[in-house]
Amino acid sequence: MLSEILTLIVSVIAILILAEIAVRNSIRLAHHFNWSGTFIGLTILSIGTSIPEIMSAVVGSIDIVKEPSLMNTISGLIIGTNVGSDIFQQSFILAVVGLIGTIVVVKKNIISEVGALIAGAVLMWIMTIGGTINRFEGFIMFVAYIAYLFYLKKRQKKKKHEDLNIKHIVHAKIKKKRKLPDWKIVFQITTIIIAFVIMAFAANIVIKTSTKLVSQLSISASFFGVLLLGIASALPELTTALVAVFKNKKGISAGVLIGSNVTNPLMGLGLGAMISGYAIPKVTMFYDLPFKIGIACLIFWFLWRNEKLNKWEAIILIIIFITYLVLRNFLFPIDF
Repeated sequence: MLSEILTLIVSVIAILILAEIAVRNSIRLAHHFNWSGTFIGLTILSIGTSIPEIMSAVVGSIDIVKEPSLMNTISGLIIGTNVGSDIFQQSFILAVVGLIGTIVVVKKNIISEVGALIAGAVLMWIMTIGGTINRFEGFIMFVAYIAYLFYLKKRQKKKKHEDLNIKHIVHAKIKKKRKLPDWKIVFQITTIIIAFVIMAFAANIVIKTSTKLVSQLSISASFFGVLLLGIASALPELTTALVAVFKNKKGISAGVLIGSNVTNPLMGLGLGAMISGYAIPKVTMFYDLPFKIGIACLIFWFLWRNEKLNKWEAIILIIIFITYLVLRNFLFPIDF
């Protein structure tokens, strides 16, 4: 028991250090290419911090192909981990970041960012109709994510062009000083990739160690995924968002949390479903996804009102998350 606890502590510390490295190098790249912190969070950081969920989906899907009899169990774990991670990020991590710092989304970007979060969840919900997500439906989800990335790239390019038109020549000179030589760009990109790869392994250790600690609990596979694996796999998002807050990079902290909640269902489950397809637990269709969509709509409303998350709104989200967990285990003790 002591060795597992120590392993957890060391792994969490490693994730914290790696998140700080990833954020620091991403900020430098953002300055060089004149990218906004929100764009970095929605793309590079959201994909990087979603590696644990993506890896779980891909590896689990390969296991399903090897042993089809495990379809229900592995599907429950993968779906639970993915959806649980998203719900934890939306209703708990977002709230914690809002309490410690500030979650800010400019009103003109709320529809494209939080709206994309809602749209991704709704698309996944539609795909679960019938009790499965087949390979073709997984392909649709993945293509939808690629289309979203192209949209973000186009929007960033437009914003960059507008900024260049309104900036004073003095600011242009300041930006010029921030330009990096090619070797430094390659070095920082490589550093970010390595940090995320190691972070994924560290998060995987956290998941496996946590699994050992609660392996004797009698709970459903999907609830196990939601309660334990989902929360553990969301550690990169939590640490990255907090590091960004302490560096006063509000756009990055909001972007990584919103972007990750688009990446997880569309890219993560999309890739996994393309390999094996999934059997969908009833609790996911009738409780988890409706809750996820509902909490996303609530966040949309909160941010639309004043472009930031107030302290009392953050507290409401945490209370809702705790209520969600209690009701889930009580109302849906089994998956199928």
